[in-house]
Formats: sequence, C-alpha cells, structure tokens
Amino acid sequence: MRTAEARSSIATWVTKEVNNGFHRAVEESATSRAARRRSREGLHPAHDAARAPEVPPTLVRMRQVPTGERTGVIFTWKVESNDPPCFIIDVPTYWPRRIAAPGWALVADRPVIDVLAWDAQRRPTAIKSVSLYSFFDSSIHGWRSWADNVEYDVDWSDSERPVLRAPALELADRPVRQ
Repeated sequence: MRTAEARSSIATWVTKEVNNGFHRAVEESATSRAARRRSREGLHPAHDAARAPEVPPTLVRMRQVPTGERTGVIFTWKVESNDPPCFIIDVPTYWPRRIAAPGWALVADRPVIDVLAWDAQRRPTAIKSVSLYSFFDSSIHGWRSWADNVEYDVDWSDSERPVLRAPALELADRPVRQ
C-alpha cells in the first residue's frame, strides 16, 4: 500500500467514525430527544442537538518525526468551524516502509500510528492508535469530536480478523522494535 492510499483509508475511517459517533449521540442523548420535541428551524447545524450534522471528508496530514520522537494524533473538530475535519498524524520516519507498504495502516479497523512490537511472522502485536469521541456539547461548541492516542495489544488468534485489546501491557516485556 502506498502512503497516499493509507492516508485516504485513514481519512475515510475518521469521517465514518465521527459520523457514526454523531448519529449514536442523537439516538442516545436525552438532550437530542428534548431538542427534537421543540422546533429549532434556522439553527446552524453545529448547534442543532436534534440532528447529526453532515461530516465532510476528513483531511489527513502526516508529519514524519525521527525515531524516538513523539508519535501520535492531533485531532479536535468543531462543526461550527465550517471547515472539514483535519486529522494530523505524527508518524515515525519508517512508517511508509514498515507500516503502510506491507498494509498495516489499519489493523482491526483502527489507524496505526506506530507499531510497538511485532511477532515472528512480522505482524503487529502492539500498536499506537487512536480513540475517537464525538458528542454534542450543549454548553458552547455544539457538535464536536476529538481523539486520544491509545496503545493496543493485537490478538491474532483469528488471523483473518485480528482483535485489539486495550490498554496495551507494559512495553518493557515486549520484543525490541524491528
């Protein structure tokens, strides 16, 4: 997989996850249910708790950082900005060759920022990834989404469908990065 394809896959994942998060919030939120009972025509989509706004395609920006530097994601998006979501990823310099090229940009339907450990078959067994949160902020911003950097262990019991286990165990017990 090429870096551009990997970036596109990650952008599609972010857009889908934010959209799904907004729709779940509408279905599950008491605020959304109350807002649906009142007519709120004319509200900016960011501030209408009754309807999940349309999420435009996400822009993904990658920055390569030297090995040993901080890798991770910077992401916070407020619908009120009227800008598309921008997902900034700081990846190690080897990311295109060791992670994207062999097809590890997404593992278990989750973006891979870095691989923290590998097994003998060169599959990731621990990854740095991201958790997305999407909700309606009734106090000020309206619909918004953000990400946290998270480490996961990868369970390859079913080689066709790996499963992520969180949080990752202590890294000191892992094989050295290859």
